[in-house]
This record gives sequence, C-alpha cells and structure tokens, in this order.
Amino acid sequence: MLKKLIRPYPAVVTVFVFLVIGVLSLIRLNIHFLDPFTQGIKDFDMTDIVYSRLRNQEVRLDDRIVLINTGQPDRAQMAAMLKRISQAQPKVIGIDVLYAGRQNAAIDSALQAAIQHSGNVVLASTLENYRDDLKRFQSETGVDTFFSNYARLGYANFPSMEVRTIRFFSPAERTGEGVSYSFATRIAEQYAPEKVEKMLRRRNELERIHFSSTEDNFVQFEPEAILDTTIDLKPLLAGKIILMGYNGDPTSECPALDKFHTPLNVRYSGRSEPDMYGIIIHANIIRMILDGKFINKIPAWLSLLLAILVCYGNVALLEWVHERYPRLYHPITRTLQVAEFALLFFLISLLFYWFRLKWDFTAGLLALALYFDVLLSYEAFSSSRNQAWINKLPKIFKLNKSG
Repeated sequence: MLKKLIRPYPAVVTVFVFLVIGVLSLIRLNIHFLDPFTQGIKDFDMTDIVYSRLRNQEVRLDDRIVLINTGQPDRAQMAAMLKRISQAQPKVIGIDVLYAGRQNAAIDSALQAAIQHSGNVVLASTLENYRDDLKRFQSETGVDTFFSNYARLGYANFPSMEVRTIRFFSPAERTGEGVSYSFATRIAEQYAPEKVEKMLRRRNELERIHFSSTEDNFVQFEPEAILDTTIDLKPLLAGKIILMGYNGDPTSECPALDKFHTPLNVRYSGRSEPDMYGIIIHANIIRMILDGKFINKIPAWLSLLLAILVCYGNVALLEWVHERYPRLYHPITRTLQVAEFALLFFLISLLFYWFRLKWDFTAGLLALALYFDVLLSYEAFSSSRNQAWINKLPKIFKLNKSG
C-alpha cells in the first residue's frame, strides 16, 4: 500500500519544486524601481480581504470602553478633563499622550495633581534603543518622572515589521529596568487582571491583533462635553475603561497625526490613506484581551507538511492524467491550478473568519503556482543523455521514455 502511495516521479518533482522555493526565498529584490511593487506585496496579507470585505458590518457598542478625544494635547485642558473624569469613578484611565518634559510649572503641577488624585491612570510611554546582543530595549522613555511617579506606564509603540499596516502588538518586552508592558496590556490588567494573565500564559512574543471594531463601536466624547459641568458624567463613565488620546481634529494641519494603516482599510493593497488612529487600535487590542478572542496560528511545520502533500498529490494526479488523457493534459492542469487557488483562498478565509485561525500557506501556494513549470523544466532536464545518472531519473512523457 505504501509503495502505491509513494511514487518515484511525484516525489522527485516535489523535491525539485521545494528546492526552487528555497532558492527564491533567499533572493531579496533590492532594485529601486521595483521598491513600490515589492513593498505592496510585503504589505498584503490574505486575511486583509476578510477584514475589509467579509467582516460583520453591524455596529455594536462596547459598553466597557469609552473614547475621549484630546485633540491637540493641551496640558491645562487635560488636567481639567482628568479631574472631571476621575470624579465619575471609572475603573481605569489610559492617556495616550507623551509627557516627555516639563513646560509650565503651574500647569504641570495641576496635571500632576490630577493624575495623583485619580490613582488609576496609565500613561503612554515608548521603548527605545533595542539591543540585539541582549535581546532587550535599553529603556522605557517618553514620560517625565514628574508625572510617571503617580501613574503606571505602558509603551504605546507597535512592533516594526517593515510594512505600513499594523497587524501585531507586543504584550511585554524586556528593558534595562526589567519587564515592561504595552499600553493596552496595562489598561486591561487594571480592568480584568485574570484576562491579561490568560494572554501572557500564551507566551507569544507578538500577538496578531483581532480587529473587531472601528471608532463607531465605542462611545466617544469631545473635550467640550467632558468639560461641560451641566453633564453628569458618572452614569456614563463609572466603572469603565477610559481611553484618552488623539482621535482627529478638523482644524489640524496634520489630519493623519497618529493614524495608521490597518487590515480594516477598504483599500487593502496599493497606495491608500491611513484609516485608524492609534487610540482605536489600542481599544481593539483591549477588547481582544477582555473577550479572549485571540488569533491562533497553524504551526509552521504543519503548514510545510501540508504544502509538500498538496504538491506531491498534484504531481501524482498529473501523472495519472497524462497516462489517461494525454491530449487534455495541459488544459486540465491549468484548470486544476485555478480551481485549487480558489479553493485554498476560500478555506484560508473560512478558517480565519469563523475560527480566528491564521494559516500561512505561502509555501503551498508557491508550490501550486510553480509545480507545473518546474515539472516541464524537470522533464527537459531529465531528457538529456549526457550523463548516465540522469537517465535513471523517473520521467512522465513517453517521448523521453522512448528516447
């Protein structure tokens, strides 16, 4: 039975296919006029289509998270807003604004007092100077100790993946001062520590973000509403997660300030405008942690094994087709390739949409695209009579078999 399943010809061609894929993986295009094209390919992920086209468009408000737009950061206004918010007794307040230095003594003191009085503030920071030799960042900066002494810190920067689109976040990182946690992780920890513990037990250096929300999925307030003393904020904010940060300003000269590309972008390939502010991305991460809806990944070894099996199965099938229907060999092959591409796209999308299971089947798709051309090249190579060992290679075309 095993001898019938493992045939010499499909096995040898499959080896050739993956040798070609291995060589291609070592090639790095570094030609200037191709940069926009190669960057667009790197920045594309098949799951982007699921996010931008297939996700549920129904708007459901998350009553745990409230967004407060700070506009252009103004410390005096922030102090006044923070004082009003803390009186409403929220569970935790996250401020996605960097207070790297001191400016006006009186205003800074008022902001410090507001932070200290709140007692449940998480301030955004940044990680800087990563050292490859130590596998850690040198420091967590971006906040003056004048403010950070009365708050918890969480780094707000996202991992650099050499692409424009934000898809990952790092829950925790090592620094010279110890372990630091991300802005979203710190906030979720104050709201539901058991949920954060569950995430950290996954021991993933990077977590793929499950983008389930746009800004429309959260209650939002502008500074004017927060500072309006005629509005009772307690019924609106009590016991909730408050995220304060820049969420757009029509009067700003930089409308894309702190705005990023995400998989929710309607234009998931090519040139497009940033579609989501950083504060909304943090809200998506927090929501993912609280709901426990993490994205899992099929192991790389399993994906490679499946890719090898798919390639082997295709070559074996073509061998059978060539023996039974030699005149239809080429059209059947091309039709099969197109059908399998469509089927795999559907399957990968279905796994991600329903089960949040990410299947990186790049090797399999490359094998599917290349196996027929590699097969033809292999047959041309094996038809040579210059070396005796070449004649021992298994062949499929009768022309080669007969000489």
